[in-house]
Amino acid sequence: MRTALVTGSGRGIGWAITERLLRDGYGVVAAEVSRRGLEVLQERATARSDERLLPARVDVTSRAEIEAAVQAAVDRWGRLDVLVNNAGRNRAADSLTTTDEDWDWILDTNLKAVFFCSQIAAAQMKAQGGGAIVNISSTSAGGLDGNPAYSASKAGVIGLTRAMAVELGPSLIRVNAVAPGTTLSEWVRKNSTPDSLTAAANRNPLRRNGEPEDVANSVAFLASEDAQHVTGQLISVSGGGWMP
Repeated sequence: MRTALVTGSGRGIGWAITERLLRDGYGVVAAEVSRRGLEVLQERATARSDERLLPARVDVTSRAEIEAAVQAAVDRWGRLDVLVNNAGRNRAADSLTTTDEDWDWILDTNLKAVFFCSQIAAAQMKAQGGGAIVNISSTSAGGLDGNPAYSASKAGVIGLTRAMAVELGPSLIRVNAVAPGTTLSEWVRKNSTPDSLTAAANRNPLRRNGEPEDVANSVAFLASEDAQHVTGQLISVSGGGWMP
């Protein structure tokens, strides 16, 4: 059985990815830091009879907690085949109002932690003969609808993806990224107005905003053996709103 670790899996895009990988037959360590997210994951795990969903409290800025999550996959299933770096955060600010605290708060989770998680998971993948890492970037990496710290973090994820793809390729570890556009997660619906969502939809050629499942489908492909000759790539899941 193939196995995966998904960070930020308690809701929205993270849960859609987790649910899709479970449907594809993976065992999944569902990493989440919020208490409510963990409660929901535990309820879902209890409702299942196959023990393929393993909730874990993980603060991705803690190297020790990441190591424990990777070890949890190995302890239960003997290996870790896929890492999905989905956990992220944002805070409203612009170039003149972003504080040092804002910058560090966003970059620590959105970029530094992606490296930590990838580094730790890659060591396990190398030892077992290969694996796949999928990083969640954003169309904000292109300067679209993002504050400076968030845009910088998500652009950094793309550069990190390419650098690690080159370095880890000889160990048969593939590293790719997905860049969602406006995606109708619970957080986006709560923090957006109907008019802003309509405007966002009208900015892309397909004239609709994304659903979390749209992102999950691209992640599932990049994680799968169908993408065994794909690495260092960025897929924009934005209805054509951003064509990098």
